Amino acid sequence: MALRIATFNLKDFFSARKEGEKAVVEAKLSNVAESLRRARADVVALQEVGSLDLLDRLVKALPEQGYGAPVVGSEDRRGIRNVILSRLPVQWSQVHQAKALPFPRFVEGDPEPFAGRIPLRRGVVHVRVEAGGLGEVDVLTAHFKSNLPAELKTATGEPVADTTPHAVGESAVRSLVQRAAEALYVRGLVDGIFAHSPDHAICVLGDLNDTLDSLPVRLVRGIDTRSKLYLRAAVESIPEEARYSCFHGGEETLIDHVLVSERLHRALRHFEIHNENLRYHGPHVDDAPLTEDSDHALCLAELDDAC
Repeated sequence: MALRIATFNLKDFFSARKEGEKAVVEAKLSNVAESLRRARADVVALQEVGSLDLLDRLVKALPEQGYGAPVVGSEDRRGIRNVILSRLPVQWSQVHQAKALPFPRFVEGDPEPFAGRIPLRRGVVHVRVEAGGLGEVDVLTAHFKSNLPAELKTATGEPVADTTPHAVGESAVRSLVQRAAEALYVRGLVDGIFAHSPDHAICVLGDLNDTLDSLPVRLVRGIDTRSKLYLRAAVESIPEEARYSCFHGGEETLIDHVLVSERLHRALRHFEIHNENLRYHGPHVDDAPLTEDSDHALCLAELDDAC
């Protein structure tokens, strides 16, 4: 038997906001359902789920997949959230939330840097499933802040335009700091699991909004590649030319990741990214019209649960 784990950013999975979007939403629902049928994942992590009613319709449209009740994360100010669907028995589930994320101090006793300024936008959904020969597997999904610049804000929350290269650089650093704080938070959850069971089966997956060699993704993985607690990237098992899950500025890039602990990596048999029909949706625009397709590809790992 194989264990199949997938991640898929659905992009603005909202109900129709106006009459003209109804047909688009129905097409989106059909397309997502077809993607999940193709994947046949035992556990699937979804990002950018907006409408819970639409999520319910999605699950009901897939009776053959046998998914149980969704484990639904907390939403951000835009109304999107992380979700995990599983057809395996869920032993335990939790949505990890934090009002604000800490950031490393340079000297013990220093005041906390950026106190209260770094939010965890979307709760990290965490399930523990029973997976046959692999035993208990912990699956965590996250959706980090985008790598768009984070402009300075006034005391009342109004953005301050970047007018110099230095200001542009500061906005890029703020964005990186936010993703790094999210990454450290997730890594702390992983370390907490390993503290109880150093060879536990763990999979962290989702839209981390950065590339495999970026600092945030390296933080989640554990930095030290020699450590037994390091998370391996399932994508490394496929040719480099196939390693992309979306387009950034029109260029192929991989920001959707499936990261697995050593025990799961030993069981990894196959990995694929369903990017054949992926298209560039253009630069991000707030309140953009809904689309029939996602601007991300589904990523799927298959593991041998006999290992």
